[in-house]
Amino acid sequence: MEHYLVITAVGTDRPGISDEVTHLATQCGCNIIDSRIALFGHEFTLIMLLAGNANAISRVESTLPLKAQEHELLTVMKRTSKHKARVYPYTADFHIEADDMPGLIGQYTSFLASRQIDIASLSAHTNEAVESDKTDRLFVQISTNIPEGCNLMTLQEEFQALCTDLLVTGTVNFIGHKQ
Repeated sequence: MEHYLVITAVGTDRPGISDEVTHLATQCGCNIIDSRIALFGHEFTLIMLLAGNANAISRVESTLPLKAQEHELLTVMKRTSKHKARVYPYTADFHIEADDMPGLIGQYTSFLASRQIDIASLSAHTNEAVESDKTDRLFVQISTNIPEGCNLMTLQEEFQALCTDLLVTGTVNFIGHKQ
């Protein structure tokens, strides 16, 4: 029987840090099903989904805290189950570009949540202004799963109205999926 474990690790970025965690997972007999690595400031962040038999998962759970302490990483682990893919009639990618301001991303996550739209991924990046009289620019990409019965035309109109209200540039691309 296959078991699953989600691992999150955060620590000061340095060469080889991701290799330490991935090597440990492999050495314990686990398969890396999915993973993401990102840098936030000077911090390295890693999240991964591991699969393995009960012994392999237990080995990771018992050895990762020691490896984390050795490399000054903060780690969190949680057992989970296999992802069950759901079929949605549509997915949508939302792209937002704006002058950076507090609360902007929250406006869009609230917009989607209030419409029962599932966020599959969200990526945001701020480009710092080169000139002191210019404003930092925020770029956001949100991939979503659109529930059945959602009116795409209305969703697009409401999204554009929100963008207009917030003085941002936004686009949405819908992708249909055969069921």
